Amino acid sequence: MLTIRNPKTHDWAGMALSDVVHGNALDTYFTLKLFDLICEKMEGQPVMKLVEEVIMPSLETFATMEYNGLEVDTTALKSVGKELNHSNMEEEDFLYTCKGILKTDNLASTKDLVEILYTREEGMGLYPPDRTGKGTPSTAAPTIKLLLEYIDAELEKRG
Repeated sequence: MLTIRNPKTHDWAGMALSDVVHGNALDTYFTLKLFDLICEKMEGQPVMKLVEEVIMPSLETFATMEYNGLEVDTTALKSVGKELNHSNMEEEDFLYTCKGILKTDNLASTKDLVEILYTREEGMGLYPPDRTGKGTPSTAAPTIKLLLEYIDAELEKRG
Protein backbone atom coordinates (compact mmCIF):
# COMPACT_ATOMS: atom_id res chain seq x y z
CA MET A 1 0.00 0.00 0.00
CA LEU A 2 1.21 3.46 -0.81
CA THR A 3 0.77 4.66 2.77
CA ILE A 4 3.15 2.06 4.22
CA ARG A 5 6.74 3.24 4.68
CA ASN A 6 8.41 -0.16 5.26
CA PRO A 7 6.24 -3.20 4.43
CA LYS A 8 8.76 -5.61 5.99
CA THR A 9 8.43 -4.13 9.47
CA HIS A 10 4.82 -2.93 9.30
CA ASP A 11 2.25 -4.47 11.69
CA TRP A 12 -0.29 -5.59 9.08
CA ALA A 13 -2.45 -7.52 11.56
CA GLY A 14 -2.75 -4.56 13.92
CA MET A 15 -3.65 -2.04 11.24
CA ALA A 16 -6.94 -0.14 11.73
CA LEU A 17 -9.67 -0.93 9.19
CA SER A 18 -9.99 2.76 8.30
CA ASP A 19 -6.27 2.87 7.44
CA VAL A 20 -6.64 -0.26 5.28
CA VAL A 21 -9.59 1.27 3.42
CA HIS A 22 -7.76 4.58 2.94
CA GLY A 23 -4.60 2.83 1.69
CA ASN A 24 -6.55 0.61 -0.71
CA ALA A 25 -8.42 3.65 -2.04
CA LEU A 26 -5.11 5.43 -2.70
CA ASP A 27 -3.66 2.35 -4.40
CA THR A 28 -6.76 2.03 -6.59
CA TYR A 29 -6.74 5.73 -7.46
CA PHE A 30 -3.09 5.77 -8.51
CA THR A 31 -3.39 2.48 -10.38
CA LEU A 32 -6.29 3.92 -12.40
CA LYS A 33 -4.31 7.11 -13.07
CA LEU A 34 -1.37 5.03 -14.34
CA PHE A 35 -3.70 2.90 -16.46
CA ASP A 36 -5.22 6.01 -18.08
CA LEU A 37 -1.77 7.51 -18.70
CA ILE A 38 -0.45 4.29 -20.27
CA CYS A 39 -3.55 3.93 -22.46
CA GLU A 40 -3.17 7.54 -23.59
CA LYS A 41 0.51 7.01 -24.49
CA MET A 42 -0.17 3.71 -26.30
CA GLU A 43 -3.18 4.94 -28.29
CA GLY A 44 -2.64 4.33 -31.98
CA GLN A 45 0.34 2.00 -31.36
CA PRO A 46 0.30 -1.44 -33.08
CA VAL A 47 0.51 -3.17 -29.69
CA MET A 48 -2.96 -1.89 -28.81
CA LYS A 49 -4.50 -4.34 -31.28
CA LEU A 50 -2.93 -7.18 -29.27
CA VAL A 51 -4.18 -5.65 -26.02
CA GLU A 52 -7.72 -5.11 -27.32
CA GLU A 53 -8.16 -8.39 -29.21
CA VAL A 54 -6.19 -10.88 -27.09
CA ILE A 55 -5.33 -9.64 -23.62
CA MET A 56 -8.54 -7.82 -22.65
CA PRO A 57 -10.91 -10.66 -23.73
CA SER A 58 -8.80 -13.17 -21.77
CA LEU A 59 -8.87 -11.20 -18.50
CA GLU A 60 -12.26 -12.57 -17.46
CA THR A 61 -11.02 -16.14 -17.95
CA PHE A 62 -7.87 -15.50 -15.94
CA ALA A 63 -9.82 -13.75 -13.19
CA THR A 64 -12.21 -16.71 -12.95
CA MET A 65 -9.28 -19.15 -12.82
CA GLU A 66 -7.61 -17.11 -10.09
CA TYR A 67 -10.81 -16.86 -8.07
CA ASN A 68 -11.88 -20.51 -8.43
CA GLY A 69 -8.44 -22.08 -8.60
CA LEU A 70 -7.57 -25.00 -10.83
CA GLU A 71 -8.39 -28.65 -10.44
CA VAL A 72 -5.21 -30.69 -10.38
CA ASP A 73 -5.10 -34.45 -10.80
CA THR A 74 -2.69 -35.25 -7.98
CA THR A 75 -2.18 -38.82 -9.22
CA ALA A 76 -1.12 -37.59 -12.66
CA LEU A 77 1.02 -34.89 -11.04
CA LYS A 78 2.85 -37.47 -8.92
CA SER A 79 3.34 -39.67 -11.99
CA VAL A 80 4.83 -36.81 -13.99
CA GLY A 81 7.03 -35.91 -11.01
CA LYS A 82 8.37 -39.47 -10.84
CA GLU A 83 9.06 -39.49 -14.60
CA LEU A 84 10.92 -36.17 -14.39
CA ASN A 85 12.91 -37.34 -11.39
CA HIS A 86 13.86 -40.56 -13.19
CA SER A 87 14.80 -38.64 -16.35
CA ASN A 88 16.92 -36.18 -14.32
CA MET A 89 18.73 -39.04 -12.60
CA GLU A 90 19.51 -40.66 -15.98
CA GLU A 91 20.83 -37.35 -17.34
CA GLU A 92 22.98 -36.83 -14.26
CA ASP A 93 24.34 -40.39 -14.53
CA PHE A 94 25.23 -39.69 -18.15
CA LEU A 95 27.07 -36.48 -17.19
CA TYR A 96 29.31 -38.46 -14.84
CA THR A 97 30.50 -40.48 -17.87
CA CYS A 98 31.69 -37.31 -19.64
CA LYS A 99 35.33 -36.28 -19.78
CA GLY A 100 36.22 -33.63 -17.21
CA ILE A 101 33.54 -34.60 -14.68
CA LEU A 102 34.82 -36.59 -11.74
CA LYS A 103 32.78 -39.12 -9.76
CA THR A 104 33.33 -36.94 -6.68
CA ASP A 105 31.88 -33.80 -8.33
CA ASN A 106 28.58 -32.51 -7.00
CA LEU A 107 26.70 -31.16 -10.00
CA ALA A 108 24.43 -29.17 -7.69
CA SER A 109 27.44 -27.31 -6.28
CA THR A 110 28.25 -23.91 -7.75
CA LYS A 111 31.91 -24.37 -6.81
CA ASP A 112 32.14 -27.71 -8.63
CA LEU A 113 30.31 -26.35 -11.69
CA VAL A 114 32.71 -23.39 -11.90
CA GLU A 115 35.61 -25.86 -11.86
CA ILE A 116 34.05 -28.18 -14.47
CA LEU A 117 32.96 -25.42 -16.86
CA TYR A 118 35.71 -22.84 -16.50
CA THR A 119 38.77 -23.48 -14.35
CA ARG A 120 39.66 -27.18 -14.17
CA GLU A 121 42.51 -28.06 -16.51
CA GLU A 122 40.84 -31.24 -17.74
CA GLY A 123 37.39 -29.60 -17.63
CA MET A 124 35.51 -27.92 -20.45
CA GLY A 125 37.69 -24.82 -20.55
CA LEU A 126 34.88 -22.45 -21.41
CA TYR A 127 35.11 -18.68 -21.08
CA PRO A 128 32.53 -17.40 -18.58
CA PRO A 129 30.09 -15.11 -20.44
CA ASP A 130 28.84 -13.63 -17.16
CA ARG A 131 30.05 -13.12 -13.61
CA THR A 132 28.36 -12.84 -10.25
CA GLY A 133 28.30 -9.66 -8.19
CA LYS A 134 31.42 -10.92 -6.39
CA GLY A 135 33.26 -11.41 -9.68
CA THR A 136 33.23 -15.22 -9.81
CA PRO A 137 32.12 -16.97 -13.01
CA SER A 138 28.36 -17.42 -13.09
CA THR A 139 26.61 -20.79 -13.14
CA ALA A 140 23.09 -19.30 -13.08
CA ALA A 141 20.49 -20.82 -15.41
CA PRO A 142 20.57 -17.93 -17.94
CA THR A 143 24.36 -18.23 -18.16
CA ILE A 144 24.20 -22.00 -18.67
CA LYS A 145 21.56 -21.46 -21.37
CA LEU A 146 23.84 -18.94 -23.08
CA LEU A 147 26.75 -21.38 -22.93
CA LEU A 148 24.59 -24.09 -24.50
CA GLU A 149 23.61 -21.70 -27.30
CA TYR A 150 27.32 -20.94 -27.92
CA ILE A 151 28.16 -24.65 -27.96
CA ASP A 152 25.27 -25.48 -30.31
CA ALA A 153 26.32 -22.67 -32.67
CA GLU A 154 29.93 -23.87 -32.67
CA LEU A 155 28.89 -27.48 -33.33
CA GLU A 156 26.65 -26.35 -36.18
CA LYS A 157 29.51 -24.30 -37.65
CA ARG A 158 31.78 -27.33 -37.54
CA GLY A 159 29.16 -29.46 -39.26
